[in-house]
Amino acid sequence: MALLDKMKEYLDKGIEVSKEAFSKAGDAVQDFGDKSVIRIEIKQLESKLNKEYASLGTQVFNLSVISNEKSLSFDDPHVSGIIAEIHRLIDEIDARKHELSRDDQENNGEEVDVAADLKEDGNSQKEQ
Repeated sequence: MALLDKMKEYLDKGIEVSKEAFSKAGDAVQDFGDKSVIRIEIKQLESKLNKEYASLGTQVFNLSVISNEKSLSFDDPHVSGIIAEIHRLIDEIDARKHELSRDDQENNGEEVDVAADLKEDGNSQKEQ
């Protein structure tokens, strides 16, 4: 009967370690997915920002060369709207980058190494 109890205990520990490992793996995949989404959002915002820069350049060119304006004002509704959008996009990009850096600091700047965690859990199980 002692052998059966030992086998049951060993299997229970194995199941417990497996549950913990799957939990860690799931958390790591979720974290990777979240960070990937934020990185994609940053790239999209940077693309929009570049379009706004081009739009501002086009608007300034149109006002100065085509319309033959002698001076430009940031109060011009076309220019001020574009500048406001540029500031909004820069703030949004900074917020997303801050979110990424905050997540990295929470992980102490280290990526979660699921394989190493699983190996460590397996070794500790063997020692018991």
